[in-house]
Amino acid sequence: MSVVQERILLGLLARCLALSQEVLPRLSGEGSRPVSEELSLRFEGVLKDLHREKRSDSVLNDESWEWIWDAPPGMNHLQLYGRLAWLNYTLFDLL
Repeated sequence: MSVVQERILLGLLARCLALSQEVLPRLSGEGSRPVSEELSLRFEGVLKDLHREKRSDSVLNDESWEWIWDAPPGMNHLQLYGRLAWLNYTLFDLL
């Protein structure tokens, strides 16, 4: 069974944690407002890089991951933080 290399997982986790730290303080005042295009693009970049690793890890091919690949248009800060929290937990679990 193939797996994603630890250094790649740690890099993705670091990016997710950095985004989480950026979004968390905005939840109380901007939670239901759409995220900026810049934040959205950074999150999409993480998803793109993670999706590229699907072929390297059977866990990433599991159907429990299907919802994460399609970020909703106009995602708000609460939705983004929830997705990041799930990714942080799940990536940590893959280590």
